[in-house]
Formats: sequence, structure tokens, C-alpha cells
Amino acid sequence: MPYTKIDDSLTLYYQIKGDGLPVVFIHPFVMGHNVFKYQEALSHRYKTIFFDLAGHGRSSKGSKPASISGFASDLKKLLDEVGVEKAVLCGYSHGGLVAQEFALKYPKRSAGLILSGGFSKIDTLIPKLVINLVQLMVKFGQVSLAAKWQAKFHKLDSEDEYEIFELARRSDAQRSYEYIKSGLHYDSTSQLHKLDMPILLIYGSLEKPMHRYRIPFQKRAPQTQVVYIKSGTHQLPPRSHQEFNTIVDVFLKPYIDNKENQAGLG
Repeated sequence: MPYTKIDDSLTLYYQIKGDGLPVVFIHPFVMGHNVFKYQEALSHRYKTIFFDLAGHGRSSKGSKPASISGFASDLKKLLDEVGVEKAVLCGYSHGGLVAQEFALKYPKRSAGLILSGGFSKIDTLIPKLVINLVQLMVKFGQVSLAAKWQAKFHKLDSEDEYEIFELARRSDAQRSYEYIKSGLHYDSTSQLHKLDMPILLIYGSLEKPMHRYRIPFQKRAPQTQVVYIKSGTHQLPPRSHQEFNTIVDVFLKPYIDNKENQAGLG
């Protein structure tokens, strides 16, 4: 299994499938890379990169507290190690905060930004209640309970539920708590104007409390595109994967067309 050493205490697990434009997928708390199981289908057109954040899945916990900024730095080192100079960042939920932070810290390494259920700051009641509930679970060492919760709400079928749970239950309680806490305090709103790369926000039509989070992006980064998946919930990558993958593919098509034109293939 492929691992890369980030520092003396931290080793990250990763998978790379396919060739072409690199797209890296970033998962939420108390989960692992396999929440993007169905995005592996995109590897027929893109170099898809999946990995487990520190303290999650098959990665080690490291010696440093987890933070959004720290995760972005870890990702930069991972991409350095695998020889990827520039990538499209696809973050789901809390993973979208890591994607934003990476794009802000390393704009020259960021080809585009895709956020599923994305937000620059979490400040609405229902999403915060859900996040706080999982935070309480891991605070008191109930990682398996939190993993069951995540697996139940992200499953497409019973096989998915089992696979997601098995990887999620390996999450370190302290690092999960720190990831959640860092995300709850994160706020990139005042920095969004610095994002000059293409941005795509994808929401489920049923996750109405999240829809308002598009507004700061549209105001401060007017190149932002927003797409809603009909009858979709927050858990779009696994549960609405066909529509999700199609939307991502359409968003990325200009990158491919531009590359082919530059190569004289258009």
C-alpha cells in the first residue's frame, strides 16, 4: 500500500488512479478516503488522488495537533512527494475547508476548487448541531459510534456502510476532535477574493440550510459556479455519485479542451 512520509511522526496513506489532470479529493472528519469510492470512476479521464488525513483511515496520527492549516501543509508535502505540481482540489464538507486553505496558501499549485456542501464559515444552527454531536462522540472516545453515524448517513448500500465504517473507526479520537474544532473556528470569508481559480460549489437540493453558503463565494469570487443536485442530500459524493461525477466532469472539461488545443489536438 502506498504511503508517504510527511515528517518524522507522520505518514499519509494515498492512492493514485488514472492519468491526466490531477484531481485530489479531501474527506471530512471521522472518515477516510473511501467516502470518494465512486469518484474512482473519474480516473478514466483524470489523475485521481485519494488520501487519508492525519489521524484518519490508514494514515498515522502524527505528533502535531490537527488543524485546517496543518492539513493543507500536509497535502502540499504529499503532492511534492508524488510529483504533482498543480491540482484541482475537491473537498467534501469539512474537507472543503482544507481545499480552500490549500488554494489560499498555495495558489500557484491550485488549478481549480470544487466544494461539495461547501462553506467558508459554518454558522447555521442545524449543521453546527450535527457537527457538535459528532464532536461530543469523539471527545468522550466514542469513535466507533461516530464512525457508525458517518457510515449510516453516507451509505448507498450495505457494502458501502461496512467499508466506510471499517475505515472511519480507525480515526484517532484526539485528531478527529481537533479537526472538528479547527473547522468550527475556520473562516475564509474575508479571503475569498484572493481565489482567482475556477470554483464550483455543489449542493443537494434537500440540504437547504447549506444553500446560503454560496453567497460569500458569489460576491467575492464572481467566477464561482453553483450547481444543485435534485433530491440530493449533503452526502453527495457517495449517495448522488452519478450526478456528482457528471457535474465534476463538465466543470473540468474546459481544462481538457484547453490542454488538447495547446497540444494541437483541437
